[in-house]
Amino acid sequence: MGDYIRARSPEHKQERMAAIMQAADELFAGRPYHQITMGTIAEHLGWSRSNLYKYAATQEEIFLELHAQKNRAWLEDLSANLEDAPLSSAEFARIWAETTGRHAAFLRYQGILVSIIESNVTLERLTAFKRGFTDMVKPVAAVLSRQCGIEEPAALDLYLRLLYQAPGLWDHFHFSETTKQAMRAAGIPETQGTFEAAYADFVHLCIEGAAR
Repeated sequence: MGDYIRARSPEHKQERMAAIMQAADELFAGRPYHQITMGTIAEHLGWSRSNLYKYAATQEEIFLELHAQKNRAWLEDLSANLEDAPLSSAEFARIWAETTGRHAAFLRYQGILVSIIESNVTLERLTAFKRGFTDMVKPVAAVLSRQCGIEEPAALDLYLRLLYQAPGLWDHFHFSETTKQAMRAAGIPETQGTFEAAYADFVHLCIEGAAR
């Protein structure tokens, strides 16, 4: 991606970090996480590993920033598309599910957040990440609060339930070709339907239950 030039200003450091994140994101789009290392990220950038370590101590630090970036985009999309809430439960669920389906990259990051990404970052970095997460979620929690007629703590809990369900359900409808072949060989029926329809059903059940 270009020869390494040491950053001399905060602006240049931000540019370097943006380049690092782009490289990691491009790699993750085409291969599983376990095939990505600081070495492969540095190679993709055309840098040495020692230069990469000047900006991130671990690849999980890079992926933590990428998760925050993807999460923010998803939340902003949800807020914009659901600004007219309260809606009918079915319409709200449909919009939530279809919006989420457009953020498949975020779901991949969310799927490894707790078990992998958060496991190898400093307490300071993780605390800052959690604070940022709380701030980002507030507009969507407010949407859920309006939709269901519930207080903010309950709306946040509802948001987390909707969030945690999405990555697993996405994977259920997007198996790798190898997994599909194994399922056919094992006599397991192929998954029917779509992520959006199944997730909308789940969202509908959750918001109906929360509104009671």
